[in-house]
Amino acid sequence: YASDSSEDAPLSSLKTKKATPTKKAKAKPPKKKATPKKKATSAKKKKTATKKTAKAKQSASSSASNYLCASGEMYPQCDKGRLIQSLLARWWYAYEWPDPKALPESTPKGYDALDGFPGVFICTQGSDVGKFLDKRDHTKSPSFKNFSKKNSAELKEMLLSAIEKQMKVLLEHEGGGTDTEKGLKVLEKWATKLNCAKADKDAVKVLKAKKLVLP
Repeated sequence: YASDSSEDAPLSSLKTKKATPTKKAKAKPPKKKATPKKKATSAKKKKTATKKTAKAKQSASSSASNYLCASGEMYPQCDKGRLIQSLLARWWYAYEWPDPKALPESTPKGYDALDGFPGVFICTQGSDVGKFLDKRDHTKSPSFKNFSKKNSAELKEMLLSAIEKQMKVLLEHEGGGTDTEKGLKVLEKWATKLNCAKADKDAVKVLKAKKLVLP
């Protein structure tokens, strides 16, 4: 019969082999990285500088955003706001800007006049090529900033004058009975009956409620 393979094997090969225990490597504690003091100080300085820059930007833009907020509050909430908004929509019928008498008599050297924008020139020579030169008087430009400085009585007079001239041009080009004419008549009726003294007081209240001040 076939013999068991273990009987034929030499005795030395039948000895049980002891497993050699594996030595566990001791985990080394992570080295603490030393934070350089100079870099930390530098980071603090940068952070402080960033805060100062942010405050400076906020301060610089406060006046511009102030006018934007003021117009947004006045237009829908008080009659003076409506006067300003209505006048801005047709200011060219009320007065001429820029005033031709206040513009340069000749084009500055090295510049060309910009078509459609009297008083504005574009540089065509030298290191400022492509840059604009604006000679218009912006203290009288049609803007919320300038119109808000006027009282309601003056704004009312300007608006009624603008409506009258717009109506005349409208009738010459489109005839009577148009929706635009009807809208102008409604606006004219409202402006005519407006109490200007009350309109000024109400405007002050609206601005005061939002802590807005106009120069």
